[in-house]
Amino acid sequence: MRFNIPLFFRLIYWALFKSKGTHGRLTARRIKALFWWFTIIPLHNFFTWIGFVLDEIFFRGYRRQKVEAPVFIIGNFRSGSTLLQRLLAKDEANITAMKTWEIYIAPSITQRKFWVAVGRLDHKYLGNRLAKRLEKIEAKAIGNIPMHRVALFEADEDEGILLHNWTSSFLMFIFPFMEVMRPYLHFDSEMTRLEKKRAMDFYYRMVQKHVYYHGGKRYIAKNPAFSSKVDALRNYFPDAKFIYLARNPVDMLASKTSFFTYIWRYFNDPLEPYPFKDMLLDLTRDWYMESMDSLQRLPDSEYLSIRYRDLIGELDSTTRLIYSQFGMTISPEFEIRLAKAVEDAAAYKSKHKYSLLDMGYSAEQVYRKYRDIFPRFGFDPKDDPLMAEISKKFAEID
Repeated sequence: MRFNIPLFFRLIYWALFKSKGTHGRLTARRIKALFWWFTIIPLHNFFTWIGFVLDEIFFRGYRRQKVEAPVFIIGNFRSGSTLLQRLLAKDEANITAMKTWEIYIAPSITQRKFWVAVGRLDHKYLGNRLAKRLEKIEAKAIGNIPMHRVALFEADEDEGILLHNWTSSFLMFIFPFMEVMRPYLHFDSEMTRLEKKRAMDFYYRMVQKHVYYHGGKRYIAKNPAFSSKVDALRNYFPDAKFIYLARNPVDMLASKTSFFTYIWRYFNDPLEPYPFKDMLLDLTRDWYMESMDSLQRLPDSEYLSIRYRDLIGELDSTTRLIYSQFGMTISPEFEIRLAKAVEDAAAYKSKHKYSLLDMGYSAEQVYRKYRDIFPRFGFDPKDDPLMAEISKKFAEID
């Protein structure tokens, strides 16, 4: 497992010397973000890599751990992947998924053992004082992120695990220099062979460790960023299964642009209210078309394509289809949790509304970019032109 030293220094160089006139320009907000990034993160990385070394001494058996038929949920951001992953992760007897604390705080087995031991001591001798304090910190630090509920003990995107060796596409949020980060967003087609190996070797070991730590259960991951890594994932996990979630492009683009803008503004002081609009149009199109092209080269039994509206509107039957397709059995315990999830989904109403016009998109622009995507995923059941429908939806999207 190797740290991505070239990217580390390249991004530092861009942040300090090539950021003028970019969305990563050195304003007061940006300097403050970089200060915390380069003080807290390196300290944590130091202990993380010590944990990796100790894993090789005390838990080396993880290297023999088989990762059998993992399931990867992909598709563009804001297409229901969090809902589906967290639902499937409730099948705790058979399935395991990385939780937020395992991704960012304790990626090594050693760290996990340490923090679990601390938790037990806190429960036994301190009356859960540390746990209560952690809940307050969690609520303040990550509890108010809009559109994507984050919690330390909930399953989340393990693309974040790649931050520990600097091969994650998430670095684009802290270092918004797309000239540098573009290959990480077009992994199969633009990443060099050496860089692919560095990222995927590390990721494979992290999944092995997780499955080993959780007793060999079936692994499930949801990563929109993995939409560009279908071929790479198949190389490392030959029996992998894929679920591609497809949301109507107009709805997806509005939600994704709003969410990405929130993250970029958290770490940066962008030049525009909604940065990288053209890049997002191109990227989302690629993650529809190229991802499905890769999946359709696989046997039909290896993947499912599910529309967002079917996932949301028919959660029970969609979940049962997934289990049937991939040879999984629904246990009585999971039946109960599935029923509760269906009930919760039926009662859920989004509080977020977005205006693509306010974001600077035009209906004609979106129509031209996604014209062939609508019929490919069945978003245009009629033969009539889509332009009127798109224009009607454009003013305000929930």
